[in-house]
Amino acid sequence: MKDIFDECYLGDLKLNSHIIRTGTWETETEDGGFLTPKVFDRYEKIAKSGTGAIISEIFALDHRDRFYPYSTNTNYKGFFKDYKEITDLVHKYNVPILGQLAFFYYNDGLNQKVEPNDISLEGIRRLQAEVIMAAKKFSFAGFDGMQINMGNNFYLARFINPYFNQREDSYGGSTENRVRIVSEIIKLIKDNFDMHISCRVNPNDVRKGGITQEENIEICKLLEKAGADSIQLTGRTISYAYEEMRLNPFVDYANKLTNELNIPVILGGNLREMSKLNEILNTTNVEFMSLSKPFVAQPDFLAEWKENGEGVSICQSCNNCYSKKESYCFKFD
Repeated sequence: MKDIFDECYLGDLKLNSHIIRTGTWETETEDGGFLTPKVFDRYEKIAKSGTGAIISEIFALDHRDRFYPYSTNTNYKGFFKDYKEITDLVHKYNVPILGQLAFFYYNDGLNQKVEPNDISLEGIRRLQAEVIMAAKKFSFAGFDGMQINMGNNFYLARFINPYFNQREDSYGGSTENRVRIVSEIIKLIKDNFDMHISCRVNPNDVRKGGITQEENIEICKLLEKAGADSIQLTGRTISYAYEEMRLNPFVDYANKLTNELNIPVILGGNLREMSKLNEILNTTNVEFMSLSKPFVAQPDFLAEWKENGEGVSICQSCNNCYSKKESYCFKFD
């Protein structure tokens, strides 16, 4: 029988377990962006507890972005020092770490909040160059890879979505055209850096005229063809699926998606119990599961699970850490 603490591989990355930690906000900073000691302590606790891989908190592109006050960034003067220390700390426990890039708005130099239909080809090239520069900075800081967050309601999620994108050039219309902006980024990163590229996507949009599950399979295939090394599922909303949820709202779809791709699929969404994680691992083709809020409530909970052979996260899914955009748990911190 498989166990979540079995060693495994996420592409070329060797993992100590099947559990991926995904970060959200970073508010424990000071003096223009420098990380406080709490951040280093948090990363060490997560890494040494038995985590397979770490996806960082959100990195923003621009200081005018909607979520910039709750994110970290690659542009403050201490970035390389701080995050080389973070990546070295995590690597001490043989845990790979990816930098997560996510932005809600995009400033093309003319419009601080240019939407997918309005951005010019020059603006698209500028956006692509900024994402590739972020990848270069992640590489220099010691990250093993980069996650491009094109899920939830972030900018790239809207760009690839027919609900928002009605462009009539090579970046609009067909699925392939709408995904082109990301496919070109991935190809350039893979050609220039030895990095694992993960793409975070919504299984579907829950909007009339938005992305369906069937189209998302096509999107994931295009991302794989471009060179993506893994796909992580997230959700703009998962409340619609709660009534049918047994193990996870996306588990059936994730299982289907793994059969369509040759790269790993990471399942996310309200996973809290070791027994259910092991059930998913042993009854589906899903090999990797992502947890976020449980690590906010207790960064080292996996160590207890591994020692006891069972466990349930103390996280009560109150969602305060996410909705209030804080790096800490309001109940247990």
